[in-house]
Amino acid sequence: MSSFPRAALLALAVGCVACEDLSDFSTRPGEAYCGSITLGGSFRTGFSTRVQMRLELDASMLDDPGASPGTLATFEAADDISPERRLVDDAALRPIPPLHHDALSHAELGDGRERTAMFAVSPSADDAEGMLAVISLRNDDRVEVRLVRPGAASADGDEVPEGRRTLFGLFLLDRKDNRCGF
Repeated sequence: MSSFPRAALLALAVGCVACEDLSDFSTRPGEAYCGSITLGGSFRTGFSTRVQMRLELDASMLDDPGASPGTLATFEAADDISPERRLVDDAALRPIPPLHHDALSHAELGDGRERTAMFAVSPSADDAEGMLAVISLRNDDRVEVRLVRPGAASADGDEVPEGRRTLFGLFLLDRKDNRCGF
């Protein structure tokens, strides 16, 4: 065998090993990734400890700059003080096209994460600022989602409206059959 075919076969083999097969992370109809917010204060700002999340995902669409790979929803049960709340209600994960040409599109957030991607998410309230969803597919078949909103600065000590407050929440999600019950 000449050196060219050997080199071509080697390149093909190396290329196949480097390919990401993320199809196992895609949810089927009626399925979703479900979980609660991390309770640690350093991983939670602006969220109550009662917030839950649902993610429906088509992992084959993670790298498509023109299509949404899924939807995100949050649910906070009512308590004696606050009514039920849905900060995000089946909002599309919106690709951010310029990220597909930047190193951020393949951010490495540490061991145990096979792939991380970032998307814009619109909140339920029309007057609220959008958020960034950082989704990490983990090698233990779970999904981590960081929901981030930088928030607005307070002018002259005035209280910042709820839809413009800083948010940071880390959610660890497991695949479930019942769409999380909400």
